[in-house]
Amino acid sequence: MKALLATLIGAAISSQTYAIPFEYIKIGDTDGFGYDADPGFAGLTGDGGAADRNSDGHLGSGDVLPSLNGNMVVATGNGDDFDNRDSEGYSCVGCINTGSDGVDYTDIALSTSYNASSAGGSVYNANTGGYGSGGAFPAPPSSALTNQPGFLFDFTIADGDIVIGTDIFFNLVFGDYDVVPADIDISYATAASDTVGLVKQSNGPDDGLIQGAFVALDFYDVFTWNIGDSTWDGYVEVDFDAPNEPYTAFDYVELSTAPFTIDVVEPNSLALMLFGLMGVGMARRKQKG
Repeated sequence: MKALLATLIGAAISSQTYAIPFEYIKIGDTDGFGYDADPGFAGLTGDGGAADRNSDGHLGSGDVLPSLNGNMVVATGNGDDFDNRDSEGYSCVGCINTGSDGVDYTDIALSTSYNASSAGGSVYNANTGGYGSGGAFPAPPSSALTNQPGFLFDFTIADGDIVIGTDIFFNLVFGDYDVVPADIDISYATAASDTVGLVKQSNGPDDGLIQGAFVALDFYDVFTWNIGDSTWDGYVEVDFDAPNEPYTAFDYVELSTAPFTIDVVEPNSLALMLFGLMGVGMARRKQKG
């Protein structure tokens, strides 16, 4: 069926001149969990040293989430709840966002103690450099626990703005997944859902570790051809299910034609996470081929 679909519409699409070729749709933004807005974030201690381990002025993969009270532990009920949300949104290059959701889960401590910290005025805000009540904690998606995020990608790509069969990657940057079990449930508009396991982070010097990773997705799972509008409709729902995880955070998630790449030397636990996710995605694609 997929081969027939490609035969019917492939020639028309390949003959078109690209307007803006699809690159990615992003939920959230690349701003170091919102800490990049705080000129003093680099001095906030994570594992006894700077949270910004590579001193590049940005909290990213291989760095650690700040231990806001300086006790070298990043955890719920430990003075580490933050809300750095400020004008986060949905960015789409080569596509039109039609109903994506989940941005409220980025740049905030997804902590079981967040509401208590909010009531006590002890939620840190990197945009002001001070503490307060923070914004409202995001409402849980229907298939996840209260502090577990859910992200929905719902978008369209115009005829000719993507090549049929292009590799699609779910990229994510997150911090402090160190409790098992932890799974990602990936659902599509028409295909069967997938479950991908996260590799547990270590504690100690890696407590609050920020990781970047990706999962390879099948083109025909993500996209459905809309013959009436001559568009590709993209739909992916991603829910995190870590019932024992009391504290984590997300910088951004995206669907992209390029996988997340590591540009710094990473701890071994990150390498395991990256290749664990990639392996599951590649295995799915081989089984479908």
